[in-house]
Amino acid sequence: MSGLVKFRRIIFTRQVLIPVAAVYLFLFLILGPWSPRWASSFSPFTEPPRKGPIRQPTNFKPLPPLQDRVPCYGPRGQFLSRSPDDDLKEEKLDVAYPQPFWGSYATIGLDQTWMTIDGRYGPYGYGEEDKSYNRSKVDWNKVNWGKLQNECFERNRHRFPTSATPFDNTLQMVRLGYRNVTRIPETRQWHEFKNTRRTAIVVRAWRGYDWKAEDLQNLRSLIVEASLRTGGEYQVVLLVDMKDYQPYIFASDENYEKALSELGLPAEFREIAVLWDDRLLESWYPDIAEHRTMWQVYQPVQLFSLHYPEFDHIWQVELDMRFTGDAGKFLDKMSGFARKEPRKQAFERAMFQQMENKIGDYKNFSGAVNRANKGGAYIWGPLSIPDIDPIGPEPPTELAENEDFKWGVGEDADVILTSTCNNAQKADAWVFKEWIGGFKEGAKTPRFFCPPAITRTSRTLLLAVHEAQLVKGLRAPSEATPSSFALWHGLKLSFPQHPVFWKREHDEETQNAWWKGGPANSTDGVGPNLWEHPKGMGLTFWWESEWPRQIVDAWMGKELPKDVAHPWLVVEKDGKRYIPNMMMHPMKHYH
Repeated sequence: MSGLVKFRRIIFTRQVLIPVAAVYLFLFLILGPWSPRWASSFSPFTEPPRKGPIRQPTNFKPLPPLQDRVPCYGPRGQFLSRSPDDDLKEEKLDVAYPQPFWGSYATIGLDQTWMTIDGRYGPYGYGEEDKSYNRSKVDWNKVNWGKLQNECFERNRHRFPTSATPFDNTLQMVRLGYRNVTRIPETRQWHEFKNTRRTAIVVRAWRGYDWKAEDLQNLRSLIVEASLRTGGEYQVVLLVDMKDYQPYIFASDENYEKALSELGLPAEFREIAVLWDDRLLESWYPDIAEHRTMWQVYQPVQLFSLHYPEFDHIWQVELDMRFTGDAGKFLDKMSGFARKEPRKQAFERAMFQQMENKIGDYKNFSGAVNRANKGGAYIWGPLSIPDIDPIGPEPPTELAENEDFKWGVGEDADVILTSTCNNAQKADAWVFKEWIGGFKEGAKTPRFFCPPAITRTSRTLLLAVHEAQLVKGLRAPSEATPSSFALWHGLKLSFPQHPVFWKREHDEETQNAWWKGGPANSTDGVGPNLWEHPKGMGLTFWWESEWPRQIVDAWMGKELPKDVAHPWLVVEKDGKRYIPNMMMHPMKHYH
């Protein structure tokens, strides 16, 4: 008998087989529950892989605060912390601070400061052609904002997780590309990435844009205040629509470089520009018939997030926005409010405006919304529709009535809105009401639109929208995309009620037409019963408004048209003109 045969007989005798099986069973029963790796590697009872997406856990772990910010160099070659010429001049005046039409300084913790146009934009070149300019001048053509931002990140790298990385020089590394030649996975999931604690500020621009001096000063201010003064927590990027540019910009590096050189972009911003065109969108989203900005403004941002996943969140802002105070502080206040807000009734609160002279502080406002919802919530967890397998967490309680406004506190929001939301089912006059595609229930699909499309969206949400459009061909109009997809997936939504003003002070009639009785007059607790409202031409933040342009012109000392009243927000004191701290949009150029 061979040695091998004898060995096999010994191994398979009862005296050996039974003890071995007993040891195996013991190890499986003891280690299995604590060791998924053991169970999956050795257990014959391993469950088959789950179908559908991986959902976020109900109980999240709040991220710890970042360490103190390390000072960075500014455009004058000095540390911003030691350069008075780079400082804003925020002031307190002995005049009553204006009360917002809606929103609140106290609600988001925004400082009630005043600034002159020179105090606001003097560090960025405003007035530098005048003899009275009292700051050191900068040769802006020699400033490289991409380099300054990356150097700032490197000085602060120790504050961030190891997953955080500097932003590629866009002149040397082109990441975006047509779908048929992509070198990255076509879809990616939220759980594939670790937090980097960094946010991109994507500023929308386009080929043929007529750059004015005030545009340059505004963009410089955003980079310094939001990126350099925060130690690299934000990265400002120009996302440029090439519009009708004929060559295929992604066909070769040479084509891309040629397009960039013909763009007419000021030299100081070249290294932060990322180009795109409609062909890029068509290659990635062939089942979406319309790609123009009015309908699909988030598609380029979705692809940016797919190709630049090193950012946890992306602010989409416009060139015609203005922060009349420190932009970085303003954005920090918005994200800080959203982080502290509980998930319960966050959506319902976003359906109403907080008007302090009608309802008081945010505590009173939240209480009114809670009473209108009878202690519950219209949406609790994912808003179920047949087309979406949610990735958001299950609520901690079956009923919202049994949760005490603690869930989600300390959790970053997946979408931060800049204005109230509206129910598409109530808004019969909404121009995009029937513009929907790919959904089984068509226009009956519950949707909520929140214009304008100026938001902060998470990588998690953007990748989910990207997959829905790429794989399923689902489409909703721009102003309904982030809010609706967040609700369908059960992701956190927040509207920090920042201060917004109206062109006529103490205009109770117009305010009542917007207020509509507030939460107490709502039959379902989900916004006013009627959607119709006055035109927003005289608001400081509204998609169709004309007032921001008039405010800035008066602030700069320009003569206004005879039929335009002097903006009451512009206060004159000791021969200087001041305006309060706020965010304005749109601020169009006269042509």
